[in-house]
Amino acid sequence: MTPAKFIRTTISEREVLGEKLAKKRNSLHLDLKDVEKATKIPARHVKNIEEGNFTKLPPDVYTRGFVRTYAAFLGLNVKKIINSYDKERGLEKKLKMKDKPSPQPKTTLKTPRMVLTPKKLIALGSSLAVLAILFFIGWQIKILSAPPVLNVTSPADNSNVSEDYIYVAGQTDRDADLYINDVKVGTDDTGTFKERVSLQDGVNIIEIKAKNKMDKQTVVERKISATLPLTTATVDRTIYPLEVKVVIGPHPANVEIVRDGEKLNVSGVMLAGSTQIFYAQNNIVLSTNNAGSTKVILNGKDLGPLGQEGQTIKDKKFSK
Repeated sequence: MTPAKFIRTTISEREVLGEKLAKKRNSLHLDLKDVEKATKIPARHVKNIEEGNFTKLPPDVYTRGFVRTYAAFLGLNVKKIINSYDKERGLEKKLKMKDKPSPQPKTTLKTPRMVLTPKKLIALGSSLAVLAILFFIGWQIKILSAPPVLNVTSPADNSNVSEDYIYVAGQTDRDADLYINDVKVGTDDTGTFKERVSLQDGVNIIEIKAKNKMDKQTVVERKISATLPLTTATVDRTIYPLEVKVVIGPHPANVEIVRDGEKLNVSGVMLAGSTQIFYAQNNIVLSTNNAGSTKVILNGKDLGPLGQEGQTIKDKKFSK
């Protein structure tokens, strides 16, 4: 077996460097304060240089400058002193590296992968469904808490007409209820409406109101001035012996008229104070949503209101 080989390192130069500087200073009868005063090198650094305590000295670039200045001040060979310092400092660094523990290998923590099982997929799907339902409910509440949209396209405000009726048209939310002068009227699936409104001679105030399920409402008002001509046309009573005069008041009403089996297009909202006269051969059938404000005069005979205020009457038949 081959004997192990050892490398012998001589470090006497460190001792020679420190002793050489200290001996030279002592031979000049100088203490550390004298050196500090003459070279501006702090006394503690001079002491550490002489004792070889490099760990207590500033970084190498500054310490080499101190050694160079100190050697020149003592009258020593600066080049030799710097070489000795470099050897000592290099040996000291090697010893530090040898004693420094080798770095431990880093342990990489593996992130566990998420495995989607059927149970987890069902739970995830249920959570998403609940979130979707909550979002939908919140969206519906937001819509219902706001007043409905109401756009009245006809008639224009402050209109002047010469006929005894006008069409009120526009659009609102499809789930909103629509009222004209507090008379409920219908809309189609998109919220579009067009309703015939009978007018009285003079100024007519038409109030269009849309109300949603949360009782939020939007109101639009139209002012219509009607100048109705005097009726001069005569009706042949031998052909149409039945006369029904409908007078509305004190509140508006939604009236529907069927004459001799034919529904007339005059049906619609009649404002308070308005009057319509209908002639027929055999019979007239009348429906109203406000019997208390719908008065009928049959062939000149005043029958009075058809019922109570707010009462709905369906298919009331008047014959000759």
